[in-house]
Amino acid sequence: MILVKTPLRVSFFGGGSDLPTYYNKSEGFCLSTTIDQYMYVSLCKTSISGIKLVYSEIEIADDVEHIKHDRARESLKYFNINSRLEISSFAEMPTKGTGLGSSSTYTVGLLNGLSRLAQVPVSKYDLAEMAANIEINKCREPIGKQDQYAAAYGGLNVFKFSKQEVEVCPVSLTYSELETLDSNLLLFYTGIKRNTADILTEQSKNTETKQSTFDNISQMVQMGKDAIKYLYKKRYDEVGYLLGQSWDLKKGLSSNISNTQIDMWYQEGIRSGALGGKVVGAGGGGFLLFYAPAHKRKNVIEKLESIGCRHFPFNFSFTGSEVVYDNINNR
Repeated sequence: MILVKTPLRVSFFGGGSDLPTYYNKSEGFCLSTTIDQYMYVSLCKTSISGIKLVYSEIEIADDVEHIKHDRARESLKYFNINSRLEISSFAEMPTKGTGLGSSSTYTVGLLNGLSRLAQVPVSKYDLAEMAANIEINKCREPIGKQDQYAAAYGGLNVFKFSKQEVEVCPVSLTYSELETLDSNLLLFYTGIKRNTADILTEQSKNTETKQSTFDNISQMVQMGKDAIKYLYKKRYDEVGYLLGQSWDLKKGLSSNISNTQIDMWYQEGIRSGALGGKVVGAGGGGFLLFYAPAHKRKNVIEKLESIGCRHFPFNFSFTGSEVVYDNINNR
């Protein structure tokens, strides 16, 4: 068996600038971190012909082309693996449609495992590009490229996007500084799952056709750059305020990024002492992220849980996708 462990991610600034409708005209800039919550993908050789997939469904296919799970199908085709394999995946928290980048996390983890199985070494950059190509070009998903890079590299990073390349820039803070920032961030599960493709399709169209949408993303990009400056100056509360300002802009990118329920939860978080926050990922549901100073954390947690949101504690994670067990190639 080969077991791959790949971190989920929390995005802070610049969402939407990793779509080609933006970065083909102006440099994209996303700030995100991976967290200590993971997607696990296991690959087991079997004596039975065909491929077995275990995820929220169970698939058994004699031919790879008949696999419904598009990311798994295209990943297997990429490595020309078509038989005698069982692939399973599981995660430690709600993932599907929740904004933590789980689809790309799965793709990166699966490709990492398949590359080990095929004994074809890949760099982190190549792993991210491979995953992005499969999801965007092969599976025709209207998504950006930040999630694949976050999952492959791990850590707190800035990703810069252009027509030519993606530049990965680790944010170099001390352990103490990272701990301070980390301790002021709160993550809540709303219980609402949404279709990312619908949100991003509309957002991408608006970015291409409406100057106001393009300008909003440009302002969000600038806020991400300002946030980096504040981090290096240890002005963490300023980052919290910027999260809220960026969220106000993000809600204007698409009609279904927020709704009255999300707005109510968000306002209760602010009234309870959070300085700012946002819905993680494309929007529409999933997880709410708040920045709350230490003396306000308890108030925010108690209030949000009392109105139906579940608090999920987390810490930053600094390791990207990795094979943590292999008794196939290490025998």
